[in-house]
Amino acid sequence: ASAGLVDVTVRFDPPEQTVQLGDPFTVGLVADIIPPVLGWGLDVSAVTRDIISPVGLPTIGPAWVPTYAPDGDGLAGLAFPESVSGPGVLLATLTFHADALGEGDLTASVTPDDPWEGFALDPTGFATLGFESGHVTVIPEPAVAMLLGIGALWVLRRSSYGQPRQTIEVPLRLTVSQPG
Repeated sequence: ASAGLVDVTVRFDPPEQTVQLGDPFTVGLVADIIPPVLGWGLDVSAVTRDIISPVGLPTIGPAWVPTYAPDGDGLAGLAFPESVSGPGVLLATLTFHADALGEGDLTASVTPDDPWEGFALDPTGFATLGFESGHVTVIPEPAVAMLLGIGALWVLRRSSYGQPRQTIEVPLRLTVSQPG
């Protein structure tokens, strides 16, 4: 569904981030909600699971009461005592671990025909949804990057070993003055 035709747009905040290998990191799952909703249920997956992996259950946002999610992912919330709407509503905070160097995408979705997933409208029905993926780049630790750089310099220097050195002559003019 295009941006103007959806009731709720689900996205990641920040939409892109760079993290260091071996580090845990968090990302917010947020929604721009136009009509008031009473509750929600979603799935989130890391498209490249060998690059990043989830750590523990999500922390549900403050506007929601955490509720049972039959698929066990903990991604469900109920609005209580009133329905919720507005831009940038925090649904959950997710924690991941940077497992390998590379790039990976995060996607949110609903399982078709799963009555526990989607956004329940107040007073009845379900919202039309749009999704924006997130992107994560995992880089080496600074010390590892520095060692790789030193190794590359050593290889370059080693490959020029035994080659005649090029000398550059620079004229030097020296003036010496004595006091007195």
